[in-house]
Amino acid sequence: MRKWLLFSFLCCSLPAFAQKDSSLALTHVTVIDCTGAPALPNSTVVVAQGHITAIGPSDAIKIPAGTRVVDATGRFLIPGLWDMHGHLTDATEDAFPLLIMNGVTGVRDMGGDLAQLDRWRSEINSGLRVGPHIIRAGPFVDGPKEGVTNRLTVRTPEEARRVVHDLKAKGVDFIKVHNALPPEAFFALMDEAHKEHIPVAVHLPKNVSSAEASDAGVASLEHVETLYENALWRKGATAKTVEQGVDEILGPAGQELFQRFVKNGTWYVPTLVAYERGFVLWSNDPESLKPRLDVHEKNIEVVRMMHRAGVQIMAGSDFSDWGMVPGIDLHNELALLVEAGFSPIEALQAATLNTAKFLGKTDTYGTIQIGREADLVLLDMNPLEDISHTRKIRAVVLGGKFYPLPLIRVKALQDASKRW
Repeated sequence: MRKWLLFSFLCCSLPAFAQKDSSLALTHVTVIDCTGAPALPNSTVVVAQGHITAIGPSDAIKIPAGTRVVDATGRFLIPGLWDMHGHLTDATEDAFPLLIMNGVTGVRDMGGDLAQLDRWRSEINSGLRVGPHIIRAGPFVDGPKEGVTNRLTVRTPEEARRVVHDLKAKGVDFIKVHNALPPEAFFALMDEAHKEHIPVAVHLPKNVSSAEASDAGVASLEHVETLYENALWRKGATAKTVEQGVDEILGPAGQELFQRFVKNGTWYVPTLVAYERGFVLWSNDPESLKPRLDVHEKNIEVVRMMHRAGVQIMAGSDFSDWGMVPGIDLHNELALLVEAGFSPIEALQAATLNTAKFLGKTDTYGTIQIGREADLVLLDMNPLEDISHTRKIRAVVLGGKFYPLPLIRVKALQDASKRW
């Protein structure tokens, strides 16, 4: 039974708790708009028809008649968060309530059942289901692998070019490449994707270097560990162990690589929390725990180097069906980014402003500004003082609808106890 099954009923019951009025005002709140501007204390944010219509000092904003007013004195407002690396098909619809309860209002789905994802997206957009905005790739593009699902197996450059057109015809938002794709097929796919103006996100294939992928124009590279896996797999590799691969990236070679990322506009999604959970916290081998922990600490240092070099970084957890908890682990990722040298506002921007920039949707998501979609998270404590305060959620506003979290949690426990 999934850890989050307790809350799965919320996919149906959340609408009953949502504010159904067309307008909402959050008053006397401190607004952290994630543009980089200072926090705005004692502010009022007005929402109508799903969008932000006014922001300003609470003593100066005129609230329209008929607006539901929520007194948010002492609380803090941030934009809705995005998890830029998740797998909804594997996590199943059970993920939706946890994402929303944890303030995650958008997900970049990095490989799954396209038909199922589109059904869910349609239900969310039509109001039949409460869930996040979904940007999706559909099936992975990969080389031959046994026993895996939702893959398009590509062996040759000709097949790679065809699959780009097939996926474009299906209306995917981007293409996701995985690590068994042959190098010749990878470069052919990148060439064709550029011609067709389709972004490509990459779990780095073996025998393709990070520098080559960046030069080929990938939109984003995924997982910090692929950097040193590449140091082991690429042609001419001198590193023989994981530790040597990490040390190579921590040296001049890494500095040069990260400057190339900056020059090429290559985004990175490190998913530090996925490595921490999968290879450190859940290790059953005491002898391997210490070296894995050492690698994890070096992973954090690698991300620190990327950040200092100016690499554009987004937050993603890699939630799926293997134990990452949707929503919750995005907050763990934000904490790890702060550990890697991000300020709290920079960590917040990795899940808000940066994601909107990457998606080309800064006029819609990522900040609290007039005209933006009203996806907001109301916090009891200041996340600029401690990034862990992003977990102190009082309510979520999704598309202008107000979801008070305490009532939802009480309802969840009551209904679950009846079933059990």
